[in-house]
Amino acid sequence: MILVDTNILLRLAQPGDPHRQPACDAVDLLRARDGESFAIAPQSLYEMYVVCSRPIDVNGLGMTYQQARAEIAKARSLFQLLPETAQVFTTWDRLIGQYVIHGKRAHDARLVTMMIEHNVPRILTFNDGDFRQFAEIITLNPLDVVGIPRSAQ
Repeated sequence: MILVDTNILLRLAQPGDPHRQPACDAVDLLRARDGESFAIAPQSLYEMYVVCSRPIDVNGLGMTYQQARAEIAKARSLFQLLPETAQVFTTWDRLIGQYVIHGKRAHDARLVTMMIEHNVPRILTFNDGDFRQFAEIITLNPLDVVGIPRSAQ
C-alpha cells in the first residue's frame, strides 16, 4: 500500500496543472505494474479542502464549497481512507522528538505517523525531500515513477 500525499490529491483536482498527468500516470502505473493499492489520511483531506476552497489570490484554487466538497468525495472514492487511531498522537510525539521536528514539518511527521500506524511503507509525493529524513518510510516521486527527468519540472 502507498499513501497519497496532499500535493498529489491537489494535482488530480486541477486539470490544467502540468504535474497532473505525471501524478495520474504514476498512480496508474503502480496499480497496473505492481498491483499497488493506495490510501489517504484524513489530514490530507483537510489540507486539500483548505487549498481547494481558499481564494486564488492567497494561493488557493478558488473553488466553491460545492466544488471543494466534490473533490473530497472524488478522492475518497479513489483511495482508501485510513482511520485515525488512539496511538497516533503518541507515535507522532515520539517522531517529532526523535527527528527534532518543528513548525510546518510537524504535518509531515503526522502523515508518517499514519503510515507507521497502518503499516504503509511508501508515500507518493512531489515533495519527496520533505520526507527523506524519516527512516521508517520510502518516498516515491511521480516524476521518478514515470521516468520524467527532474529537470523537466
